[in-house]
Amino acid sequence: MLDEFGKKENAPLWFSVIFDFHKTKTLRNLMYSVVMVGVYTFAIEFLEDKVFHIYFKAPSTVFSILGIVLGLLLVFRTNTAYDRWWEGRKLLSYLGANAKNFAIKINAFLPANDMENKKFFAKMITNHAFAMKENLRGEVVYEELYEVIPGYNDFLKTVYHVPNQIVATISERINALYKEGKFTDPQLLELMKHMDMAVEITSSCERIRTSPVPFSYSIHLKKFIFFFTLILPFGFIHDLGYWCILIVMIIFYALVGLEAIGEEIEDPFGQDENDLPIDAICNSIKKSVSAILKTN
Repeated sequence: MLDEFGKKENAPLWFSVIFDFHKTKTLRNLMYSVVMVGVYTFAIEFLEDKVFHIYFKAPSTVFSILGIVLGLLLVFRTNTAYDRWWEGRKLLSYLGANAKNFAIKINAFLPANDMENKKFFAKMITNHAFAMKENLRGEVVYEELYEVIPGYNDFLKTVYHVPNQIVATISERINALYKEGKFTDPQLLELMKHMDMAVEITSSCERIRTSPVPFSYSIHLKKFIFFFTLILPFGFIHDLGYWCILIVMIIFYALVGLEAIGEEIEDPFGQDENDLPIDAICNSIKKSVSAILKTN
């Protein structure tokens, strides 16, 4: 079963994960490359053993030195990507906490029977979460947003940054209610802090999305893995024979798989298998805010 964030409630058995390896996206994407490396290794072994009858074995120190350098590059690559993924998860946690705290304060500050304003804030808080989600993916889905004011969604289609405009609309309503005397000065300041936090969270998420790992670094790592794989068979063929095909394929899969995972999770706000469950988080915010403001 899946929980509200789209994750499995009961973790699968360790061995079942191993035997389901053919279902993983990483292996599916790399299958062609892994097979080609196996074919290349077979060709090297066949040519040396059956055609040229030569004996060439690369010194083990070569692979030791190259392996250390490659390991350092992969560690940096995966750590950098995971740091981006984890920072994105923390920002989404702050988004949910900020939305719920804002709703709690609105519910406490407004009269219990003021359902009009409570419904407005509940819908607009939800709108901000969903607008930010889709803005991070490149385009806002207006059908997901509540039509809080007649023609408001059409108006949003004309603005440059939808999440910030929603925050601006919420701030305008807060200021209007303050002028009507429904909020005191301390309450106004307290509520506006949450608006500042909403903008800051949005900007921080956009920083992650628009600042990927430099392309030149990614290309350099790919080239390094490629040339390392080219010479790798020469370290095994004379000791293992045709068994070196399997060994080289496994090593190649491990190296390229790590690089591919790092590339996938460096932008954690998409819809890939290993990206953050941002849709589920937005739905959780929607349910929580509606429950707090008693609008569901």
